[in-house]
Amino acid sequence: MASKPESATAPQPEVLSAGRVEAFLRSNPGFLAERPELMDVLAPPQRHHGDNVGDWQAFLIEKLRSDACDARDQETQLVDRTRRDRSLQDRIHAGALVMIGAVDLDHLVEIVTSDLAILLGVDVVTLAVETTCPGGQAQVICGVRCVVEGTVDRLMEDDHDVIARSPAMADEGLFMGASTLVQSELLARFGGDDGLPYGILALGSRHDDHFQQGAPVDLYRFLAAVLERCLRKKLGLAL
Repeated sequence: MASKPESATAPQPEVLSAGRVEAFLRSNPGFLAERPELMDVLAPPQRHHGDNVGDWQAFLIEKLRSDACDARDQETQLVDRTRRDRSLQDRIHAGALVMIGAVDLDHLVEIVTSDLAILLGVDVVTLAVETTCPGGQAQVICGVRCVVEGTVDRLMEDDHDVIARSPAMADEGLFMGASTLVQSELLARFGGDDGLPYGILALGSRHDDHFQQGAPVDLYRFLAAVLERCLRKKLGLAL
């Protein structure tokens, strides 16, 4: 009886040398971090001492602890920032609603220069517009800072519409007697066409970290836009 032909021998898996494994890991340093489940099957060296001998197990444990701590810190910072942003949004919206509810121009100016400071949690809020000032000096007329032409371009660096600054320039023409108090400031431009002169909504704080360069300013841009529409409506100008 003829014997059955032997089955084909199954291909043997390639055996990688330690050198090739080491070379791969060195060229892919994030390999284990992307596959943390491999830590369960790897056997780290036992704790021992000696010249130029590293304790891999201790290193991994410390690395995991450090990564977990960093993740918790980032999560805390994100939560805190989200809460601050939400609080500012609520304050800005409240300020906008109060301005919209002004009964006349005098009431609007009073809201901007008094109520907004409380609603926004700042120390001083001023409203300035460019006009022909008697004697060429900035002065206050009916609660509004009247500043000479060119003041807005001078204060708003690089033609920005909103600027947050710390330390503050605290221009005396804007903040008058409060200029020595202001340590950080936010300036928002409005007007400049259709009959409404250039103006600035200036917010000042005694805290040098209240307004900082690079902070989001879209909400303040929105507030300045609402102010401009309110001014145009009270002055009978085109919206």
